[in-house]
Amino acid sequence: MSERKLRVQNKRIDDDLLMKRRREALDVWPTGKEVDFEDAVAYQKSLPDSKVWWKVMTKLEKEGRMSVFPRAGTPILEDMIELCQGMAASGVVLIPVTTDSYTRAGQYEKIEEILKECYRTHKPLLNGFPIINYGVKKTRKLVESCDAAFSPRGAGGEVAIAAGMTTAGGGLGFLHFGSYAKRTTVRELVQRSQNGMRIVGWYADRGVILCTDLHGWLPTGPFPLSVNIVCLIIEAVTAAEQGQKALYPLVHCMGNMAQDMAWIRLAPRLIREYLDKLGYRDCMIVGCCPAQTPLFPVAQDLGGAFAYLTYVSMVGSLAKANAVDLRTVDEGAGVATKEAHSMSYRAAKWIFDVIREQRIELEVKDVAMEEKVTETEVRAILDRILDLGDGDIVEGTARAVESGVLDSPWSPNITVKDQVLGVRDARGACRYLEFGNLPIPEDIKDFHRARIAERERLQGRKVDYYDAVRDLWGLSKGKMVGLPPYDK
Repeated sequence: MSERKLRVQNKRIDDDLLMKRRREALDVWPTGKEVDFEDAVAYQKSLPDSKVWWKVMTKLEKEGRMSVFPRAGTPILEDMIELCQGMAASGVVLIPVTTDSYTRAGQYEKIEEILKECYRTHKPLLNGFPIINYGVKKTRKLVESCDAAFSPRGAGGEVAIAAGMTTAGGGLGFLHFGSYAKRTTVRELVQRSQNGMRIVGWYADRGVILCTDLHGWLPTGPFPLSVNIVCLIIEAVTAAEQGQKALYPLVHCMGNMAQDMAWIRLAPRLIREYLDKLGYRDCMIVGCCPAQTPLFPVAQDLGGAFAYLTYVSMVGSLAKANAVDLRTVDEGAGVATKEAHSMSYRAAKWIFDVIREQRIELEVKDVAMEEKVTETEVRAILDRILDLGDGDIVEGTARAVESGVLDSPWSPNITVKDQVLGVRDARGACRYLEFGNLPIPEDIKDFHRARIAERERLQGRKVDYYDAVRDLWGLSKGKMVGLPPYDK
């Protein structure tokens, strides 16, 4: 049977098949034997509310407060404990445990050798914390080291859950598909990810609600977030079908405040609407997390790095988010130190405490317009996806990627059409330069063309591919748009 004819469905996995696959996955490395399913459920139920991710998010929302949701990982257990305690002391109540690249690739034997060298030299020779190699008992020491909710970032599986981390990678996985994978097809992605999504649902069936953050398909350059928000909705619906009960979207800030605030408003609203429409009313959306994670270069000097961090913190505060996904100011220089984490998150907390607490009602020009434009695009794409799948959102998604109805520029995945392109307009907002096969209504296409034409008049020439490349580097150089004198 050809790959094209292999139909995928948004259908819950049978529990007997799930248990078989779970044990197979855990048997890949010896620490998997430490995972006892009933013990894991009991341990999760014993955790205080301050360690349960969805409850922390809900409390922050109710109290009108927010927390940094960072990324952090270092290989030596004692150093990781010290790092997490430092973040907690800086006011972080949502603690990440970012795994290393080899863990994500399943190269556990290689990790074991490098870990020995880490302890011999006391140097962080891995770019994260190898949860699988440490196993349940040692990772519980980390979770119990400070009063905060813990989240495995990148990988961790049921070792992380049994150790007491209260989020799990329970989404469809567009982040991996569109930004990291080279040959994975969307049909293969579905088959791989549904098992992981159902594991989270299995725990929910037993009264343990694990939270899932939704990334969607990240743009790899300045590009409207319509496709990303469509994919957030797809991830939410497919996760809910597998029994998940708590979700929240990450909304990636691209630098134009009107668009960023519009997208932060729009994403959770549409996710809620489509969950309800498709019959998943019992699935909670526990917040919305503006994110400092577009996959293109950002500020490369310390002043610019602080500025970008505080910009995203400011946008999140004004949008009344309950968490903001941030990086340290020296993210690109290597494994960040405890001091760099503390300094970065104290800067963000200053914004939260000063701006968020004021509950400012700020009317930013064009937010409503940007929200309406993106909503129209999202609905048009989703309608086409459901049509392609004869009502099944998963089969429709597969066909949409195969036909370019879902597309993104500069993806490393060779199965992506890559027939679309984005640039910034004269005000730094992201617009479509090439629409490819995206089913965008003609009046919305005309809107994008008109905004690009405004930039063309200012720069005295047509906007082209090279402008898209210049815009890719814009934020890293402290500019939004590749206009003179920026080119000099």
